[in-house]
Amino acid sequence: MTNTFLRWWGCGAFDVILGDVNFAFDPYLFGENLENAEPIYDYIFITHEHFDHCHPQTLKKLCSGKRFKKLFVNPGCIMPAQPIDQNYGDAAFERDLPITKHVPAEKVQILYPKHLNESQGLDRNFSGPSEITLGPIHVETIESGENQHPELPTCGYLVTHKEKNISFLHTGDLHAPYPALENIKGRIDFLIHMKLGLIDGGGANLSPGLVKLIDLVKPRFLIPTHYRTDRISDPIPEGHWPPNVTDVMAFIEWIRQTVGNKVEVLPFTAGVEYELEMPAKRVLWKWNWFNTWTVPPWREG
Repeated sequence: MTNTFLRWWGCGAFDVILGDVNFAFDPYLFGENLENAEPIYDYIFITHEHFDHCHPQTLKKLCSGKRFKKLFVNPGCIMPAQPIDQNYGDAAFERDLPITKHVPAEKVQILYPKHLNESQGLDRNFSGPSEITLGPIHVETIESGENQHPELPTCGYLVTHKEKNISFLHTGDLHAPYPALENIKGRIDFLIHMKLGLIDGGGANLSPGLVKLIDLVKPRFLIPTHYRTDRISDPIPEGHWPPNVTDVMAFIEWIRQTVGNKVEVLPFTAGVEYELEMPAKRVLWKWNWFNTWTVPPWREG
């Protein structure tokens, strides 16, 4: 079995290269990464219509070529709340939505959440599909967060490759766990974690929410995302969303301490491609030394 490759591109952007099928969640690229981006994906999944998840400049580049088949979106990407600039503030813009301004309509399909958050109403009935089989992968949706209203739900995606026995849950901007998530318990290898259970802007510790999520869905691995660092090599340029974390190692260890032995935390660095040894799904951690000088400055005393 060929190995799998994973990359977190910063913010909520994440891709999975399985070989027979490649897919990405919420791609959000800048600079050379955007300029050099190749349409290597079969499918792209967008959790919601905010600019840092549904990014037209990136999608125009990636939703093309012979390999690309379909862009799957939540309904707000096609039918955003109107007027857009008034409803979304700085989170989404008239220039960007609907996304069919930038990607051909025949290449875009709406998915609705299958597993609903009771706080938004369990009696909602949507007119479109909530799961789909795409060749070797099966896609099942959950309700995420940050929707404009209950009839414009946001989506998280559980993508499972049955033959390779590997699965990924991208939660989108989910802020609070809810009982229906128990329906996918034990079916998740890699939980791509975004916001839920983190300290809020006022400094309140929301970690019980993260623990509850882990208890509900029982993933094997947890990959923290949706933050920025002050590294020069961070894929998201300085001054762009999301905010910086002041101490990345402390942040990761705080998450690890919070979840305890319930799940294994994988500290991915944004922009770095990680190889999974298959079928064990073991990350092959690779690193090396490199000099940051040509002539050693200490020679000059």
